[in-house]
Amino acid sequence: MKIKNTNHFLLFLFVSVVTLLLFAQSCKKSEDDLPTLSISQSVTTSEGNIGQSTVAVELTLSAAANNPVTAQLSTEAGTAKAGVDFVAFTNSEVVFNPGETSKSIAVNVIGNEEHEENKVFYVNITNLQQANMGNSKAEIIIENDDPFIPEVFFDSITRKNEGNSATQQAAINFRLTGIAQNPVKITYRTFTISATPGVDYTEVENETLTINAGDFEKKIYINILGDTNFELDDVIGIEFTSVEGAVMEHESAVIKIINDDTYTPQLLADGYITPMEYPDMQLIWSDEFDGSSVDANNWTHETGGGGWGNNELQIYTNSTQNSFVSDGKLNIVATSNYGNYSSARLISKDKQEFVYGRIDIRAKIPYGQGIWPALWMLGTNISSIGWPRCGEIDIMENVGYEPKQVHGTVHYNDGGHQYTGGSYQLPNNENFYEKFHVYSIVWQDDGIRWFVDYEPYYYISSTSIEYGAFQLPQFFIMNVAVGGNWPGNPDATTVFPQTMQVDYVRIFK
Repeated sequence: MKIKNTNHFLLFLFVSVVTLLLFAQSCKKSEDDLPTLSISQSVTTSEGNIGQSTVAVELTLSAAANNPVTAQLSTEAGTAKAGVDFVAFTNSEVVFNPGETSKSIAVNVIGNEEHEENKVFYVNITNLQQANMGNSKAEIIIENDDPFIPEVFFDSITRKNEGNSATQQAAINFRLTGIAQNPVKITYRTFTISATPGVDYTEVENETLTINAGDFEKKIYINILGDTNFELDDVIGIEFTSVEGAVMEHESAVIKIINDDTYTPQLLADGYITPMEYPDMQLIWSDEFDGSSVDANNWTHETGGGGWGNNELQIYTNSTQNSFVSDGKLNIVATSNYGNYSSARLISKDKQEFVYGRIDIRAKIPYGQGIWPALWMLGTNISSIGWPRCGEIDIMENVGYEPKQVHGTVHYNDGGHQYTGGSYQLPNNENFYEKFHVYSIVWQDDGIRWFVDYEPYYYISSTSIEYGAFQLPQFFIMNVAVGGNWPGNPDATTVFPQTMQVDYVRIFK
């Protein structure tokens, strides 16, 4: 009985194993009978211009199916962006009915007229039913078909020394952002800003510069007519009236003609003196101090003490002991009364205010430890925006312990107080207090130059500092300070009184 039951169990086990093997083989055969679905591996299409175009992506079954085959398709961004370069879709269903083996789906590409690199995006198969998966991702390559349109760059300001009688050439170099595929043509003409055609330069009307295909830069040349006149710098405008085959952000440029002529001032017994007029310049204002008192139409006395921001010792007054006009000269006198110092400070604020020009001031300065004469300017907006935002131009400063040297400086705001300047020293061991000298600046919209007796010694340009404050009006200040952070205090060697004499202040344009 026991043996019989064992035989039955073994028979049952054998039948079960055979059945499972037959079922597994049947399932494998059924799976092997399913077709394979694949999508195009790579499709290339032209981008086109404005609007949308369609690219066809092919789906194929390896064999016709007995049952419907379904799948979902979705786009995937690559270097191409959805909504910019192609129209995106997600889980879009595609159905192969029995007997069908291929389908074409339309994918929309968005065109533009911008030259750019080729871009790529993808279409993926997901959620496949009743078929095996072959290649599941199609790469869509969008080929740029827009021509390369270069951008033109050039220097907005070109500077050229004027020279004497010979003709100079000022060059403006045009550079493309890449090699030109087609000729680039730029039509230009000159126009007057301050330079005079036929006198300062040769006029140009509707000339064309051509940058040939295969090139990426070329120059135009404007003739500058030299002379020997001591004058202000002049400016020529260049207008670009049309551009073909490229784009250009700016429509004009300027050429700055730098006056490089010298002028020899007349030397009198009491020092150098300059003329009332220059070729090609106009005197627009002056104070010759020919009256019997300080002209109230030009000057106001600033009075008081308190250090003036520099720990100065003097009190400024409007007393004739400290300032007066005599013999055609303004006298500013610093005095000491048992160590109590007084002086004068005259300003032209709200009376005489200027922007740009040539400024000549003939003056004879004092000397000595602790003496600080200055001829300078401040922005007229100082009351509203303060110092140093208003800007300060020091035409001449001297610290009395350096009688052979004067300084020219600008102060301005650029994230806080900044300053820059230069100095000039007299030759032959001379002292500034011995004679009159002419302290000048040539102040223009793109820079300032400093001179002593027509000798240039310092220059700043609008590109070297934060220059905005110096493109607005300023007023004059003339004073003699006593003591302070820079000159230090007077000592036993300092002689009082000390006088600064000003013969004239002149502005030319």
